[in-house]
Amino acid sequence: MNDSPLPERLKQLRTQIMARKGSFPTNPTPYARDVALWRVFSNSLSTVQVRGALLKDLVALPPVEFPPLWSLAGEHLPGHYFGLRDPNRPPEPAHLAELGIDPGQVETIRQCVTGYINGYPYQAVGQIDPDTQRGRGSWGQNVYMSMGWMENHSVRDYARVLRLGFGGLREQVEERLGHIAITDPNRVQSENFLLAARDICDAGILLGKRYAETARRLADTVTDPTEKARLLHMAETCEQVPARGARTLFEATQALWLAHILTCGEDGINANSIGRLDQLLQPYYEADLQAGRTTRQAAVELMAELACKLYLEYDVQAIVLGGVDRTGKSAINEMTGIILEATRTVDFIRDLSVRVNRETPPAFYETCASMIVRGGGIPFLFNDDCFIPALVDHGIVLEDARDYAPIGCIELTIPGKANPHAVSGWFHATKCLELALFNGKDPRTGEQLGPETGLLTDFTNFDQLWDAYQRQVECFAERMVYNCNLGELRQRERGPLPCWSLLTDDCVARGRDITDGGAIYNYHSICFLGTANTADSLCAIQQLVFDQKKLSAATLLDALRANFEGHEPVRQLLLNGAPKYGNDQADVDQFAGRITNHFIDLMDGMRSPLGGRYVVHLFTFLLNIDFGKSLGATPDGRRAGEPVAYSLSAHQGRDLEGLTAMINSLARMPHKRAAGASAAIIDVDPSFVAGEAGVTLLAKVLQSAISMGVGQLQMNVTTAERLEQARQDPEHYGNIPVRVAGYSQMFKLISRELQDHIIARSKHKT
Repeated sequence: MNDSPLPERLKQLRTQIMARKGSFPTNPTPYARDVALWRVFSNSLSTVQVRGALLKDLVALPPVEFPPLWSLAGEHLPGHYFGLRDPNRPPEPAHLAELGIDPGQVETIRQCVTGYINGYPYQAVGQIDPDTQRGRGSWGQNVYMSMGWMENHSVRDYARVLRLGFGGLREQVEERLGHIAITDPNRVQSENFLLAARDICDAGILLGKRYAETARRLADTVTDPTEKARLLHMAETCEQVPARGARTLFEATQALWLAHILTCGEDGINANSIGRLDQLLQPYYEADLQAGRTTRQAAVELMAELACKLYLEYDVQAIVLGGVDRTGKSAINEMTGIILEATRTVDFIRDLSVRVNRETPPAFYETCASMIVRGGGIPFLFNDDCFIPALVDHGIVLEDARDYAPIGCIELTIPGKANPHAVSGWFHATKCLELALFNGKDPRTGEQLGPETGLLTDFTNFDQLWDAYQRQVECFAERMVYNCNLGELRQRERGPLPCWSLLTDDCVARGRDITDGGAIYNYHSICFLGTANTADSLCAIQQLVFDQKKLSAATLLDALRANFEGHEPVRQLLLNGAPKYGNDQADVDQFAGRITNHFIDLMDGMRSPLGGRYVVHLFTFLLNIDFGKSLGATPDGRRAGEPVAYSLSAHQGRDLEGLTAMINSLARMPHKRAAGASAAIIDVDPSFVAGEAGVTLLAKVLQSAISMGVGQLQMNVTTAERLEQARQDPEHYGNIPVRVAGYSQMFKLISRELQDHIIARSKHKT
């Protein structure tokens, strides 16, 4: 891969966007979202129509900007907030004047916004049995979290925008509206949604039109020929897209960016992702090359500019490259390499992954390894040989499964065809084990959370403990699914997403919002936490308490209740006297597989109100920190309040037998059953991958792991000493990028407790 320096223009764009911390207006218009809501809410519209009209007004209200040097037009719409809701923040008259609002109207607007946010009862649900909430918490507390309601975790059908434009999409909406008979019993529901979808089309058309008109007007006022040419090119491009289909690579990239702006205007930036960017853009690049309209270097620079447009300090706007196409053939193409080179050239954190499989050429692994050794964990890898079968086993048609893409961190979806309810729930297995040891009681609070399944001291054999653990898991899994289903119903009533729906099959054809069953695929994805700690704990109890009888059940419970205070010999026995996951030891690895398969089996039996499946993410995100805080001491030797392990990685510092051993343990996990994806971060010392030989070695390691069936890999190349230096002197050393928890970020920007966790992870030298 080339390592050519950035041209001066792109250097300045990189500096500019990092200073702005994203592609946001330099002079944002406060209260635009409030005013837009007020303007549409008083028109007796339905909830979905309010959402569609709101987005249209968000496009119409704020002034458009053209920061210097950019060739791509477009900045994000006013933020996902309602400022006037707070009566303690009086608005500036000048800001109101920009929006055509008289100060006397402020209180009316405030009441409208407050009523919209707080005023809707959940009539679809009503009162619920308090027992259904047992064990439920928020952000890492208690046994599980559940949402069901899901926003900004999508990969939309941007290819359709590139191909047809919002004008073409509007024609499809109009055609569908025109073919619904007035006697059709579904007409009211379909018409309700389709009118909102039409507003989304109009918003997309208006977005390009406003940039085109403003660029032409500005071009008439400048004398510098370079600036005039820039503005005229922007005007010509935005007159074509996104209203109409793209004809060139540049138009396709501009259309994609403006469609992404519209996407993020609906439900925030966060994990609204791009998907298979190389597949989206390759046809336009090929056509441009054949017509002599572009060069490879020009395409690299365009992708570098797009990367700048997408820049955020915390970024989970996922892009994935490579993999296979819908026929099963390799999808690696020229744009794959171009996007990788552009990512490497801009040299800041991007959410970029690659799809690989047993047939992926070694040279592609080498390219990826050469980027990984630079640090920051980019790109990370997804294994087609695992996730395509997993998706097919959970009801996805093979051709569609081959087109999968990750959202945000690692969550899988079928672009433009699915409502995946990504991270709909979070389930903590180690907390269930704690309850199984203490007869369903939380030992910290004495609360009877789970069913009474006995104390560890009541059990005469290990199978009884396993049965108690299963009963605890089943109790809370049922309640988690209940609450996810509750969230789905609530969103169907109150949180439609017409923009996402417009860009998802078959919402327009069915005349149904994506929250109301419009998508081809509708499922919920659940995060499973605690694999390593639960396995380590169960293995320690089986061997030390029941098999070898080196430790009595009563002594173990006393030590756990005391958080090992006064019981350090017990803790050392637990730490060193039994195998630990991540060291290629079959006894404990089999426990990890056993608890994971048990949970997947449970979820396979669950269904949502729309008949959707429940699939599993073997993934913790940051919640291994937070769920650890609500967990007492555990039989693996972990103290109360400490983090649990990240996803399928070993507990921090316990994978002591080297990189190969860690990969062998990972390969024993049921990745082919994890239709929501699995995740693991492995840290290696820079000495392990030094020089060209180190890159080649890492490439072979990655290829071997994929061939062994490891589902997903994220690699950090760093040392504990380097990270400690970054923590002690963040001004000079804190810009080191690290793989954190399904995303990468500069070390100085993450919390102290997360820094501790990353430093504590093993840094493999062999």
